[in-house]
Amino acid sequence: MNQEKIKVIKIILEKGKRTLKAAEEHFKNGDYDFASSKAYYAVFYFMQAILYTKDFTFSKHSASIAEFSKSFIKTGIFPKEFGKYIQNLFRERQISDYDFYVKIDLEEAQENLQIARVICEKIENYLDSLLPENLK
Repeated sequence: MNQEKIKVIKIILEKGKRTLKAAEEHFKNGDYDFASSKAYYAVFYFMQAILYTKDFTFSKHSASIAEFSKSFIKTGIFPKEFGKYIQNLFRERQISDYDFYVKIDLEEAQENLQIARVICEKIENYLDSLLPENLK
């Protein structure tokens, strides 16, 4: 992996980390809809970073999710449950962002945040394993 690609991946990961932190802040403030939305987006950015290792970039969320599943879940790099979790996060993000009549409650937001933390951590660990020690 060349240094330019590594630089881009690190930028994307940093955005993902900031987004996860924002999700946690929204959760602490009782803004469960926003917390769930940001939890999804944190995972989305981490997926974008790992997809970039294979030179994939997508403008549609569904395409990113599908390729992540194909390249990293179906190949056994990440557990099958991640596919279900990501689909659930995506669905809850849709509710959070676009549905004015349905709200995400504390328990749902808490679960979404926990799932996001786990997925982001696993992706980051995998990416760390790909980088030469002197470029981490």
